[in-house]
Amino acid sequence: MKTLSRNAIRHLGAPTILNALPDGAYITDVDRNILFWNKAAERIAGWSDSEVTGHSCGDNILVHVDKDGHELCGKEECPLHRSIITGQPSQEPILVYAKHRSGDRIPVEVSVAPIRDSAGRIVGGIELFRDLTDSVKDMERAHLIQTTAMAGHANLDPRLTVAVRYTPNEVVGGDFYHYEMLYPDLLGVMIADVMGHGVASALYTMQLRSLWEDWREGSGDPARFVTHVSRQLHTLAGDAGYFATAICLTINPATGVVDYVRAGHPAPLHIGQGGRARPAGTPQPALGMIEDAVYTSERLMMAPGESLLLYTDGAIEIASAEGVELGEEGLIGLLARPDVLCEGVPRLDVLEEKLLTYSAGIHLEDDLTLLAITRR
Repeated sequence: MKTLSRNAIRHLGAPTILNALPDGAYITDVDRNILFWNKAAERIAGWSDSEVTGHSCGDNILVHVDKDGHELCGKEECPLHRSIITGQPSQEPILVYAKHRSGDRIPVEVSVAPIRDSAGRIVGGIELFRDLTDSVKDMERAHLIQTTAMAGHANLDPRLTVAVRYTPNEVVGGDFYHYEMLYPDLLGVMIADVMGHGVASALYTMQLRSLWEDWREGSGDPARFVTHVSRQLHTLAGDAGYFATAICLTINPATGVVDYVRAGHPAPLHIGQGGRARPAGTPQPALGMIEDAVYTSERLMMAPGESLLLYTDGAIEIASAEGVELGEEGLIGLLARPDVLCEGVPRLDVLEEKLLTYSAGIHLEDDLTLLAITRR
């Protein structure tokens, strides 16, 4: 693959233009080696041009992490790398945390795009970044409140393991999950996807958490609990037609009995001992859609060593470069890969990476929550 050189950039006249910008800007070759670093980048990140040119942006320079602390300097996770290999610019700014020369993390709004030569070949990439330190503080507090409210309780039965991967599209999101031991032999779990994403949806997720607290004694019966919650949320749904899709379930770690309700939500995937994943459940109305809806529960059995994967639609409504949506079957196909499924247990970090690889975008376009329960 042909790439840029530092001299070629100077012939383009780019330095004069980019040094006039108030935002940080740097240009790399296709391997993400920095060829140009503007004056604003020096001011925002603390690194001088002479300290960074010739080095990869991941060589202890910016070392981006996302809002959840996940490192982005790996191949698939890096927005600039994704832009170079897909040939697509970012459609909207992406919030990441860059490493300042002092070692501190600074929130920056990043936009990326590939650079093409006169023949249309991709020869490098450009990243613009803006310091968001002042505006992000309140959002970070909101993120902390939301994640604390959703966190599972520590008293999990040792016969069960629960793993969660929660990646909101913005600092806060419209996905909700919660799990806790309701009784010594009963785990309660709920995962939901509120309409939209961002601040407004995040506020609605707190309503779900409040309803869980108010009616915890009823959550041991998923059908009764979902019926109550849906009726409470009907007025909040308003003209939207529904409030959220959700799955609510209980699992007995001693017997493996799982009782669950699927309220308009993507089907949970039951992963058997042979590693084959099968969708489960019949969809019923989404939460808040019908004022007097009455829900019924379904049942499945989990043998020791089997898992159940719950997820929001951000895991399946992903389009490839050819415009083909991944869908449920595509997700099942990813789970069949040996690096994703380890002894029947989904590796959620690897699965998320596979989802991003399938995507034609710079990052996933929707909130993503993956929750796996394994019976030991």
